[in-house]
Amino acid sequence: MSEMPYMWRAVAFTLVLMSARLLVRIGWPFRVMPAATGPVWTRMMLCGLLGAAGCARIANGPYGAYLDTAGHPSPAAARAARLRVSSGEIVDLSSRNFAALEFTFENPTESWLRVEKVQLDFGGEKNNQAVYIPWGSQLESWAAATNQRNAIRDVNRATALEMLSLGGAVVSAAAGSHSTGLQAAGGIVSLASAAALLGTDMQTRAETAEHAPTFAGRHIFAVPFDVPPGLFSKRWIVVNTSSDPQVGCMLTVTLTYELADKTSHRVALTFRGGYESQWQKEACKLMYAGPATRGR
Repeated sequence: MSEMPYMWRAVAFTLVLMSARLLVRIGWPFRVMPAATGPVWTRMMLCGLLGAAGCARIANGPYGAYLDTAGHPSPAAARAARLRVSSGEIVDLSSRNFAALEFTFENPTESWLRVEKVQLDFGGEKNNQAVYIPWGSQLESWAAATNQRNAIRDVNRATALEMLSLGGAVVSAAAGSHSTGLQAAGGIVSLASAAALLGTDMQTRAETAEHAPTFAGRHIFAVPFDVPPGLFSKRWIVVNTSSDPQVGCMLTVTLTYELADKTSHRVALTFRGGYESQWQKEACKLMYAGPATRGR
């Protein structure tokens, strides 16, 4: 077993003791709100924690804007395209040099639509040259390493939350009837960590439902592919760039696809809106937070 779980356990138990001691010292929330509101407060806390858990969805980001031949957004081009396309980064799979992007093609028509060609433009020649697309054994190596990293991280996170919950229960039990405040504080810590653990599990299940078929031969360049009427098709790509902030923060991509009827359509997509991803984190932080963050 690695040393990381033990570190998380020590940190978690320390937080339990500090939180319980602080709650008892300030008498919050028991002195500042009537006893009758206690259960309400507890339910609100539980709902807030669980509210952070994700729900599975079809579109994985904002829908793209279809472009005319001049490169301007065009409602006429959108009507002619027939497909609705959205994109988003799978943040859970990001790392310093890699991003996994997912594209969802939704077919609101009554007909089968076949996509026969796909091209991606990340914003001009400079950006396109900075992007490397792994393939074959490289892609397999990336997937294996990323899955192993995530498995280690998830175990450590679950262990920390479990120890936090156990620590809260121990504090509550040790307090007994001699310290109502400490007993309640331990119960709150235990409940909060248990709710967070449940929320994490719900988030993981939602992400699994969304991305389950992602790595089953559904690369966006694996064409042709069909989009059933009234349903959708999810495709993905892994991009590899330098971690140098000078590369810049990539937020958008223009996707050009050709259908079986030989019509070609261009759609501008925004695949992320912040810097929560590890990919290009420093460059995106500078873009979103401004020069004030430089040097932090």
